[in-house]
Amino acid sequence: MFHLTVDAPGSAASATNMLLDELVRGARVDVRHAPAELPDGAKSGTGMALTELLLNGAVPAAVAAAVASVVTAFVQRGSARKVVIKKGDSTITVQGGDARTQKALVEQWLKEQAPEVEG
Repeated sequence: MFHLTVDAPGSAASATNMLLDELVRGARVDVRHAPAELPDGAKSGTGMALTELLLNGAVPAAVAAAVASVVTAFVQRGSARKVVIKKGDSTITVQGGDARTQKALVEQWLKEQAPEVEG
């Protein structure tokens, strides 16, 4: 499972919803809002994190390319937008820079984090 955090000053919640829609439609992946982290001592509930998404399931090469394209395009369209993708202890940040380079880096990172299952 991949954890995506969206940083979009002034509109992080709406930007996160936009990225979720784009990942579902463009990359056809199972992605949803992450459950909200509760502070120690807080009662559990059904709250959802407003700026965090969870990408579930396997990410084969073709899907990695689609996810990388969607995330890179999303970041490029918004000034000061940033997306942090995390799996376990490994993290990659997509922010500004050359779109082609960013896409290639994200795609490679996704492939390394979720190698295809043989068989």
